[in-house]
Amino acid sequence: MAPLMMAAAPRTAPGSQRMIVLEPVSHPELGPIHIHDTLFAIGRTEAPFDGYPPELAGDLSRRHARIFCEHGAVYLADLGSKNGTTVNGVAVRQAITTLQSGDLLGLGKTLSFRVQLEQAAMQPPHARLSSLTLTPEGDGAHLQPIVVTEFPFMISKADDTFARYKDSNPEQVNYLSRRHAHLFLKSGELYVEDLGSTNGTFVNGDRLEEHAVALHDGDVLAFGGRHFVYRLALQREAAPRDPTLTRIGVASAPPAADADKTTFVAAADSFLDIFCVDPAPVRDETPEAAADPAGGAQDEESTRPQGKAAAMVSGLYTAFGGKGRLDMGRMRLWGAAALALAIVLGWGLQRIGGAESEVEDLLASGAHAQAAAVAGAALADDPGNSRLRSLGAEALLKARLPAWMASLKAGQFQGAAGQVAAMRQQARNNPELAPLLAELDAIVQLKTFVAGRGGASAPFRDPADEARVRQFLKQWEDQNEAHQRAFVTISAYVPAFHDAYADALSDVRKLALARGQDEAATPDTTDRGARGP
Repeated sequence: MAPLMMAAAPRTAPGSQRMIVLEPVSHPELGPIHIHDTLFAIGRTEAPFDGYPPELAGDLSRRHARIFCEHGAVYLADLGSKNGTTVNGVAVRQAITTLQSGDLLGLGKTLSFRVQLEQAAMQPPHARLSSLTLTPEGDGAHLQPIVVTEFPFMISKADDTFARYKDSNPEQVNYLSRRHAHLFLKSGELYVEDLGSTNGTFVNGDRLEEHAVALHDGDVLAFGGRHFVYRLALQREAAPRDPTLTRIGVASAPPAADADKTTFVAAADSFLDIFCVDPAPVRDETPEAAADPAGGAQDEESTRPQGKAAAMVSGLYTAFGGKGRLDMGRMRLWGAAALALAIVLGWGLQRIGGAESEVEDLLASGAHAQAAAVAGAALADDPGNSRLRSLGAEALLKARLPAWMASLKAGQFQGAAGQVAAMRQQARNNPELAPLLAELDAIVQLKTFVAGRGGASAPFRDPADEARVRQFLKQWEDQNEAHQRAFVTISAYVPAFHDAYADALSDVRKLALARGQDEAATPDTTDRGARGP
């Protein structure tokens, strides 16, 4: 995706760069945290939190949250932390939200910080990492080398880089997760971080834990086991360049690479997608002590030889407080009833779980329209299934949003409105999509309104035209928070939505300027919203 220039993106003076400062509020003695990099890890074993008193750091999860910068905006992503994350008192558990100067950031139950976005002197440029080559090792001789020229780069079984092997080695591709790991730059150096994958990420044979690890020339990097194993070659150049911008570049292969048999990755992934956490049950990172089984004397019945089934039933009977001799005849009747109930429950769970798995597989294979149809049908029988709602929302947006954006770009606003209506009909069993589709409707209405008056910058024709503009801007401002929430969610599913949203915000700003206000007096909704990527 080409670099995205926002109309109201925060400006950085020449010779300076953005710096994020977290000023401690709850415990001022801790001192401020200065963040210069585009990605900052928050966790009890991450610096500087690992140096905090145990009663404070222990409240954080190992992978608690991440702060990252993209296209001039600053974001916070909660990673399913045990004790939660808040911004201005609002929980953002397993979600992504923007950060502004003055926001109050809460981490767990004991730590709070005031966010300050400042300018800092530009650091001396490092020798830039121009490209990374991953050459297959071991059993992966049939794999293509990978040349990466833009970062971050996400390893995903749904990405074409790895999904291409699904036909030849489906069992190996399935060892990868949809968000398996990512490679990113920190102070000019290359790092890899596992994203909580099922089968792990390995550097020189060691499995990564919660920390990101620096990578060096010649390291061996493996994803999901022994199949996707690569040796790294880092190519550097002296000319510096901002690694946070997303560009489509022209990759040049190293001399040893065969261009016909090499996968070139010349566009950066989005941190918004990398840290978009699935709303699935999160493993509790805090160890729990196991309860010791209660002791006690055994009676004669308990010491008799028993069959495996009888032993299991008898053990359960005792564990749940049963006393005296167990009537196995009665237990057989109870067992038959319990078995029938288990079959019914198992059938229901398998049906629900089967739908979820089917939708996930379809999404991974790129069959978005089919995934949306399967999710919609399953939600008709199970409307309260939050996992299916989320998968259905992702599938429908990925299937239908590109056509909607194309209609919008072509000025076919009536067609775009019809596409939203069709999506709403398909999403009738999925309330999670309602606010997202309302956002698409709002953008269509904005573009229609702007086109009807001859452009966002067109002068007012008469007092009635000025009154209509004022009313429209007020309506947009009143829905500011809803616009931002919808933007973050939609763009996490479909990053290309950034462009459509930026164009809409540019129109809002031009309307405000046409109203006779200077840039500094633009409504707060425009400035805040336009900081999105």
